[in-house]
Formats: sequence, C-alpha cells, structure tokens
Amino acid sequence: MMNTVIKTACALAVLAATSTGVMAQSVDVKVIGTITPTACKPTLTGGGTIDYGVIPPASLKKDSLNQLNIKSLDFAITCDAPAKVALKAINGRPNTAVGKGDEGKGGAAHLPDGIGSDVAEYVVGLGLDGNKKIGGYAIAMTDVSADGKTVEHGYRGLNPGAKWLKYSKTYFYAHVPVISSWFKPGTDEPIAFTNLAGKLNVQAYINKTSELDLSKPVKLDGLTTLELHYL
Repeated sequence: MMNTVIKTACALAVLAATSTGVMAQSVDVKVIGTITPTACKPTLTGGGTIDYGVIPPASLKKDSLNQLNIKSLDFAITCDAPAKVALKAINGRPNTAVGKGDEGKGGAAHLPDGIGSDVAEYVVGLGLDGNKKIGGYAIAMTDVSADGKTVEHGYRGLNPGAKWLKYSKTYFYAHVPVISSWFKPGTDEPIAFTNLAGKLNVQAYINKTSELDLSKPVKLDGLTTLELHYL
C-alpha cells in the first residue's frame, strides 16, 4: 500500500474597505492552501558530473574493451520531515550500451565480457559516435547512512505485488524497471529518514578503438536521471 506523509498549509487573508458614508461595511475572507507531501531534495556534488577528462587514444586497446577507473560523487537526500522514498533511474542514452545482449525493459544491458563487476552487473551507454556505440558504465551507491545510521539496500520491480530484494549496494538498473530504497537492518520495509548520505560510484568503459573513429574527438556522453519517488 502506498502511503504519503502529508503536510497542510492554510493562509487567511482579510481584506477591508472603508467609506465616509453610512453604507454597510464588509470584509472578504479567503481561505487558501496547498496539500503537498513532505518535501525531499536529492543532491550530488560536482554538479552531478563524472569527468574522465582527456583520454589519449594511445592508452586504449584496439581489439578489446577498455575499462576506466571508478569515480565517485557524494550523494544526499534531505527531507523537511521523516519520509520513505525511493529512487528510479532513467537511462538518458538508451540503446547505446556496449553490453552482453540488448538493453532490456529496465533500460540496461548485462555487463560485457572482459569488464569487471566492481560497481554493478548491469550497464547503460555513453552515447553514439556517428552510429557506433562509444562504451558504457555501471552505477551504484555504497556507504549509505540514514540519519547517521547504517542501512541495508534493496530494490523491487514496479509491478503490483513486487517484493523488495536486498543487496549489498544500492543498484539502480536491472533487467526490468526497478525502484531502489533503504532499510533498517533486519527489516523488509523502507525506512523513513530526514537525511540520507552515501557514495555514488560510476565505472565507465570504452569500446575497442577499432570500432571508433579516433581521427576526431570522441565525447563520452552518458546520462542517468535519478527520479525521487515518495512511498
């Protein structure tokens, strides 16, 4: 069952008019307000940009994929009152991942052979260079705490009756669309929190250079949107 924490706001405006005659006096009373859920705001350091800088073509392999280092940003969610929330990842560069098989309904492909799974086992793309796939990247969160306390990670599918599955990290992509949330250790329901903090980890890899035109700059252009959902 979906529950939403609701705050109400009500403002009272009183307007009056004066007259020098003996006309009846009147005032208007307006009752206004807005019903909204608890407000939570996600933030990322570095403007949300993972920058691999300038990569010399000579450092890349011609006939195999090229895995880059893991890079991290600080991630936080701040709420004005305790709230249960989840994140849903949206792949902004669909069908561009160099992966094992096609991207599924979850918007991600399986990690290709030869690329380590230090971050995650599903990957999304870095855009296209002409009609060639540039590469891909894995993304996940670690070292997460809610209101200063360690939490467990999990995700579930979007279909009715889907159950939360626990993992060692906050994964955002799977073979089906999922939402990701956090749990008090030993429990099966997402935890309500005011402040959540963690590390957002990304590891990119570049296609074999025989597949790319390196006579001109090739720009890595990955994009994931993390959408906040109230539970």
